[in-house]
Amino acid sequence: MNRGALAIAGLAFVAASAALAQSGDMATQASAFMRSRTTDGYNAFDTATRVYRRPDGTGPVVSLVGVVHIGDRSYYDEIVGILGRSEIVLYESVLPRGAFGTRGRTDSERQRRTQDAMLFVRSLAEGFERANGRPAASLEELRAFTVARDTRLARPFDLACVDGWGRRLGYSAAGGAYAFVSLGADGASGGSDEALDLVLPRLARPSAESKPADRKPADKTPDERRDLYKEFADALGVSLQVRSIDYDRPGWEPADLPMEELLDRLWRRGERSMTLEMLSKQDGFAQGMLRFLLSMVSDSPQFKKLVIQALGGAGEAAGRAQGNRRAGLGEVDGRIIIDERNDAVIDELAHLLGSPTPPASVAIFYGAAHMGDFESTLRERWGLEPAEVVWSSAMGVDDWSDKKVRERIAALESAMKAIEEKDPAGAYPVCARLEWRLEQLRKRVK
Repeated sequence: MNRGALAIAGLAFVAASAALAQSGDMATQASAFMRSRTTDGYNAFDTATRVYRRPDGTGPVVSLVGVVHIGDRSYYDEIVGILGRSEIVLYESVLPRGAFGTRGRTDSERQRRTQDAMLFVRSLAEGFERANGRPAASLEELRAFTVARDTRLARPFDLACVDGWGRRLGYSAAGGAYAFVSLGADGASGGSDEALDLVLPRLARPSAESKPADRKPADKTPDERRDLYKEFADALGVSLQVRSIDYDRPGWEPADLPMEELLDRLWRRGERSMTLEMLSKQDGFAQGMLRFLLSMVSDSPQFKKLVIQALGGAGEAAGRAQGNRRAGLGEVDGRIIIDERNDAVIDELAHLLGSPTPPASVAIFYGAAHMGDFESTLRERWGLEPAEVVWSSAMGVDDWSDKKVRERIAALESAMKAIEEKDPAGAYPVCARLEWRLEQLRKRVK
């Protein structure tokens, strides 16, 4: 077995597990939201968008837009077009606690969430200062810097800059210092309890004189760290979802569990999530081994075909697994990564649909792993039934040479001509299918 074959064999389980865990893992009815297919020597992995309506035509329209987090750029362009048909898009993104807004039922809850939001915005301000050597001059400058790095943070930034009482955070920067301010429940300076002014200053930095001579450089920013997903995408010759889609769009809202909440739940139960640990430890053994193997199969058509088949095969197997929504995930990972994050999305959907002016259409934009659970909830809680489906091709790999593709085109053209000559009146259904195959084949001719 040569080096490439050995790497492919060794990487098969690890790579497929990493991709599936975050990009479209196995779930009940997963085969309804993802599939692999082979047509005329072309292997492809597809994800589905399913639209749900009430049979009587009343109420909201909810679309479940299943996605894989690595795929062709054209795939993400198509997904964005689909999402553009919905008034509100709820997207997944595990972020710090303060990134999901300051809404609360009581002043005390609004105060706590405002504090979380201020901490989140301050962490972004620290990133700006590390990169630019000075504080941001305004919230507008800080937002532009933040969104340029990751468009998923656009709406979280906007949410965090409004306190629990609907007023924009104050921000001042002078003399190398800065501070964020909320005037509390009463909107006026001073006060106590829930009316207390909240002031969050810049974290103190050690003076130049107090720095140890052997002090290590500051931690790298997320943009500077090695990105496991990017390395996986590069090995497959595809793109990253987060770098292919602009999330800074009207109506796009984050809906997920905060990272702190995920970790808190594990800690309280005395449990461990192998998936979360592998993805969060930049220098862990599992990531190191995966990177080593990825370097050996970079741009390998055989490896890409293996991943496509693993993704689709997993969906089919899970569709046959009666009631097992977490096939391929451990019990802890299945509950945390699928079930409990799904609950957070459904809570946000319920808030939207229960508001005085509910949106007419909502899209839930999540990994295909989550969709079976969402579908059950839409049916049971809101009486919504599947009305239509659109399949989008995430990635593909061609087994055939250009010569073989041309030969198949010629053979199909000849077959279609013979059918039309033999039965002109009844040729349409068969010839329509042949024409679709011919259209796909012609796109592959170099």
